[in-house]
Parts: sequence; structure tokens; C-alpha cells
Amino acid sequence: MRFLKILGIVALILIATVGGATMRLVEVFNSSNPLPLPKAQTTELVTPVGEGEEIPGMSGMPSPIESVRGSVNVLVVGLDNVDGGSRTDAIALAIFDADNNAVRIASIPRDSRVYIPGKGWDKINHAYVYGGISLLRETIVNLTGMPIDYFVKISYQSFPRIIDLLGGVDIYVDKRLHYTDYSGKLFINIPKGQQHMDGKTALGYVRFRHDPLGDIGRVQRQQKFMDIIVNKLKSPTIIPKIPALIEEVVAAVDTDLTPLEMLKLLQFANSLPSDRIRMFMAPGKSGYSRKISYWILDNVAFSMQLAAKLPDVETPPAVQPVSASMSVPIPSPESRDKVSHLSGKVARIRILNGDGAKGIGKRAQQIFQRIGIEVPYTGNARHFDYHTTNIIYPPNSGEDVKEGAMALAELCGITNPGLIRENRRAESLTLILGHDKESIFRRLESLSLTE
Repeated sequence: MRFLKILGIVALILIATVGGATMRLVEVFNSSNPLPLPKAQTTELVTPVGEGEEIPGMSGMPSPIESVRGSVNVLVVGLDNVDGGSRTDAIALAIFDADNNAVRIASIPRDSRVYIPGKGWDKINHAYVYGGISLLRETIVNLTGMPIDYFVKISYQSFPRIIDLLGGVDIYVDKRLHYTDYSGKLFINIPKGQQHMDGKTALGYVRFRHDPLGDIGRVQRQQKFMDIIVNKLKSPTIIPKIPALIEEVVAAVDTDLTPLEMLKLLQFANSLPSDRIRMFMAPGKSGYSRKISYWILDNVAFSMQLAAKLPDVETPPAVQPVSASMSVPIPSPESRDKVSHLSGKVARIRILNGDGAKGIGKRAQQIFQRIGIEVPYTGNARHFDYHTTNIIYPPNSGEDVKEGAMALAELCGITNPGLIRENRRAESLTLILGHDKESIFRRLESLSLTE
């Protein structure tokens, strides 16, 4: 399962280091009383266990929580060092969905053509070069409309040693992989057939991309490789090797997750049946723009895949596909006093078209004016690739502007805090309409009926 399971290795090693007791870690990892997911911007934890209750074998750690709602989104990045600098060689978004009891992992090809804030249209792997993990995170939030709660950066430098400590991997190679890059010091020559790979060979296998499928073929090989790593991680034979792995993994990984948070994510994934963990690649096709080759994303299909829920175990799959426009329910009409109270906090807003459809700015302006909110300006956003409607406001705005942003979000039915944020380009409180515009309009129109 690609980098999710590398994240698993990190969790195992770092928790063992902090706790100082490997067997206690194993007890918790396989416990029927799981730890809650780490609380994130999109996650709500409810119904705490009574005081004094503890996780078996983990004395001193926080008590579990009976029910978890929401999701935790983790950006996982594989870094390659080139000419003294780092670039993203692999990018994935792991969605730990507690509501749906599922993990969905979206691999984003590094050649994907995306809009990088402040830089324009470019390959997504250039975002890290321009502005590090913060700009890459902002780029993916802009692309998907989803917040990024945590990040994990993994360096390839320690990858061979980690694989060697795991005992290598046995894998069938579909075709010969051969490539030589003297400047990049990359030499790959792997024959076709069943192979036992040491760390150096395994690194070449997951990095190879010089065939007709390019980066897409590499993503497929990485998925296959990590499926094999899964079985190694589940084997009891891995436990005695944890102390030897500590130094290598700590050197290879940078993350804003705490050890306990990593354990929670790992245990949540480990508790799920294999069919509740799905991995997919951002859909699209190869293409060119200004004579530069890109992976041209199918943004609508990608948005649907990100939003789609796995079917309940007892329920057969729905025939009708999930649509991004279904993500915001139509509310029942609210009271006149409630709408008046919220609109009074907003006063006036700017509206930008981030969807591309004609006339939606004017339509939104008319709807907002009916509920008492002035819209002195409508126009186009910098691009038409907003999957989800956003609310932005200038940095260092007063509390009245921030309260207005929250009131506007409530009126529009926007519950994701990651979509309500400061933005240095915002001149005032601004609503950027995305591809979910129809859901927003239906909600606002239902509110305007109370006037």
C-alpha cells in the first residue's frame, strides 16, 4: 500500500523508541479496543470513556474515545535529493475516514499539471521546489478542495538500508527495467522474472519510470511493491528488527505527526479488512501544453473519487455514482431570525467564479441580496479549478471579518474548516464558488424563502 505502510514502519519504530517496550506496542496494535484517530480539522471526537480507564498495556496514555467521526487527511511525500536539493519523487494523499470505516489513498503523478499558487500552471512536483511542504500542501488543498491535516516526508537516502533490514523483498518483474543516469547516479538493470531484491535494487524498482507508461507505470509498480511490504509488516518476525530500524527511519522521515498520532492512524488502518483500504491514482491522460509533457488530470473524475465512500458491508454498491455536488445536503428552511442574525454579521462580500460556468456570479449576487447581504463586486477567480467553494479573507483581519467568514460559511453550509482561511490575495471577505456551486445555491435559495 505504498507510503501508508512506510508510515506504519515509522509508527512502529518511533513508538517503540518513546515507550521503550516493544511488546506493549504489539499488544496495543492488535488490541480490540483501538485508540481514537488523532483529532484533525475535519475530525470530531465524542463520548469520552470514563475517567480511569486505560488502553491495555499502555499505561499513562490517553483514554480511548468510543466514537470517532470525520476524517484525517495525510500528505505523504517521497523526496529525492538532486544536486544538493530535494524534489518530490512521489506524492500521495491518504484519507483515514472514520465515518466510513475506510482508508482511501490517492496517488498523484508528479507530472500532473496543476495550478501552483503564486507560480501559475506547472507540474505538481515543482511546488515543493518553489516553496517546500507548505506550498505543496496549499497546491493540493487548492486542487482537491480538501484540507491537509498532517504531512509525512520520506527521504530515499535511507530507503535501501530499511529494505535490507527488513530482509529484502521477493517480487515478480513484468519486464526488464534498464536505465542509466550518470549525472543523477542512478543505475537500474533488473531482469524480467521472479527476483529477490535487496535495498539498492528495490529503490531502482520503485523509481524506474523510463518506459512508455512513464510515471504511471512507476505508480503501478510502487503499489505492487508496497503490497508485498504489507505482509512483512504483519509478520511477527518484524518485531525483533525494530531496534535496528530506528536510526534509519528517524533519518529518513520528517513529519508533524506525533508518535502517538502515528500509532492511532496505523492501528485504525490495521483494524480494517483489506477491502476497506482502497488505493487509486488521480485519473487523467498524457498530454502536452506549450510543448511540455504533463499528466492532464480529469478533475471531475478525481473529485468524485475523493468524495466517493466505500459501500457498507451489509449494503450492495449503489448504482448511481457519487457526485461532488451531493456533498452538501439541502437544509430545511431556517428561521427568519437565524438568517437575519447571520447575514447581519456578513454585511458585504466579494464573489469570484472558480467554476468557469457563465453567469454564476450574477446569480449568486441576486441570491445573497435577497437575504440581505450586499455584493458590490463579482468577477473571475485566478483559475476555474475549484472543486469546492472556498471562503477567504485578508491576513490580520479583525475579529468582525473572521466572524463574518464563519457566518458566511454557515449560510452556505460549508462545514470544513480548511475551506475557510486567510489568503494574502484577498482584498476583503470573498466567496470563491467551486464545482459544488449548485448545492450552495440550493441551500441559499431555501434560506431566502424565509425572508
